[in-house]
Order: sequence, then structure tokens, then C-alpha cells
Amino acid sequence: MNIIEDIRDALLHAVENRSPPPRTPMDLWTVLRDEWCELPPRYFQTLVKSMPHRVAALLCVRGALHDIRQVYQFFWLFSVIVINIFSSVLISFH
Repeated sequence: MNIIEDIRDALLHAVENRSPPPRTPMDLWTVLRDEWCELPPRYFQTLVKSMPHRVAALLCVRGALHDIRQVYQFFWLFSVIVINIFSSVLISFH
């Protein structure tokens, strides 16, 4: 259900395919930043649009009452992350 894991996997895949691979922590940070900027907006839109299906699947598998706190926590965390992403993007354009 966690779209952050999907984003992490996309970034990890991109870093693994870099030639030459990053050798220092600063190189890794630079590569991650560059790859983050290369992720198309459509990718994020697709992840966001998949949320209702992901939540429904979670509730079907685990039961609505058992994991409702996890769902609320996830949506709160997701909203904070999205706000931070868009804030940093807007700041970088200025």
C-alpha cells in the first residue's frame, strides 16, 4: 500500500543502472536528487490515483476496523510528504 516504497524502488533501480555508480555519499545524494528530478509527473499522478484501490485492498485483506488507524496515519503522512514535495519544487522554480 505504501507508495513511498514504490518511489524508493524506482530511485533504487535508477541508481543501480547508473554508470559509473556513485562512489561516495555525496555522489549518491547527487544521483538521487538528479533521478528524483527525472521522475515524470505522470508517475506521481499514477501513484496518487492508485490510492483508493490500495486502501480498498488493504481493508479487504485486513479488515476495516483493525487497520483504520494505519489508514489515517498513512493519509496524514502522505499529505505531509506531498506538501513538502510541491513546496520544494515551487521554491526551486523561483
